[in-house]
Amino acid sequence: MTTASILASHALSIRASKLPGDVVDRARQLLLDQLGCMIAGGVTPQGRMLSDYLERTEAPGASTVFGQRSKLGPAAAAHANAHCVSILSLDDSVIRFGHPGASIIPAALADAEARDATLAELLQAVIAGYEVSLRIGQSLVGTTEREALVKGNATWQIFGSVAALANLRAMEPPAAADAFAIAAIHAPVPFIRKFHSRPMNWLKNNYGWACRGGVTACDLAEAGFHGNRAIFDGEDGFWLMAGSDRNDPSAFSKGFGSRFLTREVGFKPYGVCRWIHTTVDCIRELIAAHRLTPDDIAAIRVETVGEFARDFAGPWPRDTLEAVFHIPYAVALELFGRSSEAGLDPAHLADRDMEAFGARIAVSTLPGADELFYGEGKLPARVGVTLTDGSEIIAGADVPRGHPEGPAYGIDATRAKVVALAAPIIGDTRVEALIEAVAGDTALLIHPH
Repeated sequence: MTTASILASHALSIRASKLPGDVVDRARQLLLDQLGCMIAGGVTPQGRMLSDYLERTEAPGASTVFGQRSKLGPAAAAHANAHCVSILSLDDSVIRFGHPGASIIPAALADAEARDATLAELLQAVIAGYEVSLRIGQSLVGTTEREALVKGNATWQIFGSVAALANLRAMEPPAAADAFAIAAIHAPVPFIRKFHSRPMNWLKNNYGWACRGGVTACDLAEAGFHGNRAIFDGEDGFWLMAGSDRNDPSAFSKGFGSRFLTREVGFKPYGVCRWIHTTVDCIRELIAAHRLTPDDIAAIRVETVGEFARDFAGPWPRDTLEAVFHIPYAVALELFGRSSEAGLDPAHLADRDMEAFGARIAVSTLPGADELFYGEGKLPARVGVTLTDGSEIIAGADVPRGHPEGPAYGIDATRAKVVALAAPIIGDTRVEALIEAVAGDTALLIHPH
């Protein structure tokens, strides 16, 4: 049996009746979290630019595009919403594996809406997406040396949308295997190592294209297109095309049905790169404990993973996308009382007092941090604050808030986050209706406008 057929079998085998209750609850929380991110991202300039383009060039359909009043077909709606969900950098995360939900939930939601699927069917499909997609990602993790040169998340996360839609549509196994094979040749190239040059690419991880490619692959497979079902297999398999220098075929099935990777997806409380979150947690801890203000501080030293120190501490950001990946900016925001919990405000970029304060913040490599990041998937950070009286206070953390192993981040936190993100756009009544719909057990009605 080819790997494509195995993956298809896994995706089709996920059934709500066999899933642990906490896994389904996790999927609900992930769905609600993504809806808040889509609604808020859909009205940003970067979100509207792509959605407006798709609205001009695509035929009308039955699937909601957040931030637009018209609806498009599932592929185009998934494209727009997957792009928008990541704009504010508040969507779910697995350390070292990017934002898996961005290539699963927008596609599943668009297809479910077009098909009048129930919430239970949607949640089942979403879980299938996470369980299959993350195993594919684990199968092709490169060596540290290789990942320093070539890395991509949307490259393999395209298969999350395929797994979700194969399950939602109850595709025939051969067609589902063909969909995986077809999606492989739609996958974006692994371009992350070229991402941090300025100006940064507004497409970010290109999850919009990954979602569209997954939906299109399923459509083509159901229409009778054949794919190379051996595309994952052998020394010239997809792992090599994805830029990796090693392959672990056992990861495709390891723990499937007993270890649910959906449980291991984390939530993001702050609208900055996940890799910065432990630093934000540390500065927030020090602010709360010592009632710090910028006037109390002579200097700040942030120590973290070498890659973060190299890429996330350059010139003061010029737009909100650059700010998402800027450690001094994230720290300064907290001290100026402007947390990124509801995303970044472009107006703050022009605050010269905050920019001047940023010059007091130095970022360097924390001894042993690289080993914890690359070896154990942790995000170590240590923040030392030198006060104006010459004394120093320090906080450190290895795991951020919202991570399954970190400080608690339950459904109430997600509800509050969604209210903060979506209520200014669609109003309190519609937000509460959306929260209740996701908490229900029948149909999921999306009326965001």
